[in-house]
Amino acid sequence: MKKTFKKMTALAVAFAAMTFAAVAQDSGALVEALVKKGILSDQEAEEIRADLTKEFGQTPAGKINLSSAVTQLKIYGDARVRYQWENKQDQTAGTASTNNADRSRFRYRVRLGAEYALTDKFKTGIQLETSLASDSTNNNFGNYWDKQGDQANLGLVYLEYDDTSSAPFGLADNFNVRLGKHKHPFLISQAWWDSDLNPEGISEQIGWKNVGLKDLNFTLRGGQYVITEENNSVANTDDAFLFVGQSEVNYKFNSKTSLAVAPMFIYESQGTSLSGENGVSTFDNENSVTTIGNLSVIAVPAEVKWNMFNLPNKVYATYGFNFEGNKRLKDAGVSNATLARLAKKGQNSFWNVGCEIGENKKKGDWRAGLEYRWVEAGAYSTNLSDSDFAKNEFNQQGVVAVVAYNFTDFLTGSATWMHSNDIDKGIDAGSSDAATVDLVQLDVSWKF
Repeated sequence: MKKTFKKMTALAVAFAAMTFAAVAQDSGALVEALVKKGILSDQEAEEIRADLTKEFGQTPAGKINLSSAVTQLKIYGDARVRYQWENKQDQTAGTASTNNADRSRFRYRVRLGAEYALTDKFKTGIQLETSLASDSTNNNFGNYWDKQGDQANLGLVYLEYDDTSSAPFGLADNFNVRLGKHKHPFLISQAWWDSDLNPEGISEQIGWKNVGLKDLNFTLRGGQYVITEENNSVANTDDAFLFVGQSEVNYKFNSKTSLAVAPMFIYESQGTSLSGENGVSTFDNENSVTTIGNLSVIAVPAEVKWNMFNLPNKVYATYGFNFEGNKRLKDAGVSNATLARLAKKGQNSFWNVGCEIGENKKKGDWRAGLEYRWVEAGAYSTNLSDSDFAKNEFNQQGVVAVVAYNFTDFLTGSATWMHSNDIDKGIDAGSSDAATVDLVQLDVSWKF
């Protein structure tokens, strides 16, 4: 009876281990520990190993043959169907289509990805998604159901080193490096870094906990990204780069209440290009924005999080200033007379402030948010900012409102409304000529 109890106990523990680590085909380490403790004999251990290997090999997970370097595999995906209505009215007189560009369309997106946890604190991942645009994953319905645009495009491919216990040489409490096409690590609003925009290059993050005070954390982040790749064998050609640096101070008052302030510097080198107006190529983004360079930005994002009525709440804000805003406008084709008039009040500032209540994680969850944005004509880069707000036009101020509800753990519905109007009249060049822009999005999305 005692021997039977031992075997049943060992089998139960081994089965649990196999359940929580489905990629492990041999629970040898656990069985060995049971042998050392005298719970199992050597012969009993061999019988258990044989039974586990046989049973696991007959399961779907057991038929997956993974590299010995992989310790965990996560496969994920999501899809979305969207109805979008938009209306843009230009400042200056023109055709009916430019004065009142009214458009309705049905859109969809699909994202499929895999994340691999590797040995020695490394990770790697890949994500396929619809749309070629850098700042959008949406494709349009229509064209009598053809498959043009339905191909899978590479949205992520990266190698990551993530040490959350101690940085190399014990110099910090955590350390992270990402190489390739990856999610950025910065604390910054979606207003100023589109959520679909994944940089290509390298990102670094290093952090310290309890700096001077308990629960006062300090983090440094950096990013060096390639924007354009030129043929340097041609005389006088240079690649363009984006450089980002950020320092964050985060204080946790308790487990659900925190304050974060994260000043950052963003610099964009223009480089050279062999085609396009003003030496700039047309990029594959949602709104065909072409301007690069003359971006030297100081920005200060901040956010406060807390719980109220058992719901998470957040208030956030950003203020930013571009030291090269006037040069950016001049390169975009704004006349000297207009520049002289605008110089009296400046065109270099951008800011936003917003609040959010609730979250979307499980069935019955809901979320509501309201935000106000202000971005002057030369203040920022339309290649980075939210591609939906004002159709990526600058010289705009306006609101963003969103509500979302989880019908199930995996199915969410949401509605978004954006409205903006021009800050200054008479800027009819580059991406700053809209008088008003309205947009409505109705989404149904699901995860799998």
